[in-house]
Amino acid sequence: MKTIKPLYLVGYRCTGKSTTGKLLAALMGASFFDTDKIIEEKCKTTIEQMVNQRGWDYFRLKERQVLLDTAILSNSVIATGGGIILDPENRNFIQTHGICAWLYADSATIVARLLADVKNYESRPRFTEESLSLETQKILDLRTPLYRKLGQIQINTSTHSPTQAASIIKRRIVHVR
Repeated sequence: MKTIKPLYLVGYRCTGKSTTGKLLAALMGASFFDTDKIIEEKCKTTIEQMVNQRGWDYFRLKERQVLLDTAILSNSVIATGGGIILDPENRNFIQTHGICAWLYADSATIVARLLADVKNYESRPRFTEESLSLETQKILDLRTPLYRKLGQIQINTSTHSPTQAASIIKRRIVHVR
């Protein structure tokens, strides 16, 4: 099989990056990695605990280190943390080292997904003291232009299931290599 550059999945929380990524990796015969899980394994703590104890800047540093480590990977699908695109160096790295697919959903869908999975919701650090709906919309307003610019493939996961999203990405990937 031909070696391909890593495929990076970017997007906000609960847009299906991990679920879609696992399905896509299986479809493509590729390896799957989740940067948030790698950080938690390397640091032996949860992201929420890390952020609460050391702050967002420390977490973002660890996130960048893990992203840079993906440079050696090929034939891989990599689900990234939602905020990885905030750092211009990270965006440049993803652009130059791989193919990028942006998974997105509307604010109401994201909030519903967060609230539907209490364990998942409670393990994610909050960004503001605002209501979850207002916080989600504010963060989406900030990040969406960055995701949109980076995403060579763009999938609305409000209207596509993870299985559908994985199939669409697999079909479209040949057009962005």
